[in-house]
Amino acid sequence: LKRADAIVGTTPIYLAESPFLQDFQDKTICLPIGIEGIHPDDEKAQALRDQYPGKKIIFSLGRLVPYKGYRYLVEAASYFPDDYVVLIGGSGPLKEEHQAMIDSLGLGDKVKLLGFVPDEMMSTLYGACDVFCLSSVQKTEAFAIVQIEAMSCGKPVVATKIPESGVSWVNADGESGVNVEIENPEAIAGAIQTVLSPDNYTRFSAGALRRFNENFLDSRMIDGCLKIYSDLR
Repeated sequence: LKRADAIVGTTPIYLAESPFLQDFQDKTICLPIGIEGIHPDDEKAQALRDQYPGKKIIFSLGRLVPYKGYRYLVEAASYFPDDYVVLIGGSGPLKEEHQAMIDSLGLGDKVKLLGFVPDEMMSTLYGACDVFCLSSVQKTEAFAIVQIEAMSCGKPVVATKIPESGVSWVNADGESGVNVEIENPEAIAGAIQTVLSPDNYTRFSAGALRRFNENFLDSRMIDGCLKIYSDLR
């Protein structure tokens, strides 16, 4: 760190709150991760929606491991009305534990563990969902590219305020979605219902797509990276 001319991080929060960078803040540069936007096939997305007729679909994607906090998303489903369904894509060591929790809470109709999701299916799930939810609880989740994948499809995000993590910066509270305290199922459920209300949804959807285009395009990341090298010549 002493020898470095520049220290690059993906979010300003991660840079500012890192205990290792407190003496090197003047060297830090924020370069958010950028991706090529996802463009779901409308027919495939509608076919998936047709499997859950009349339902509002909440989608989450990630490994079934402790830091993802899926137990809190599962519990949040108990606060939803019957026209909500949570689809969780991904595999991992906690699958049986999460399924047992779903069964014990009687949430089999409201929460579905989809298992491993192949690449060609992910865009369909993003296209079919109404809201993307990130329930992670530890700063191991530093950025969460899944958030910007959802935003690129114009899908609002409900995420968590993880201490020392950039997750809540990526999802701009009140613009692209809503951020809530970690480990709080009731807050997750309330935020999702707030985003999905008819008075809010169009605004959040437009805000999510706008935030993606303004901050997380791959072309912006590439230009920013080239500028860092150019400025250090």
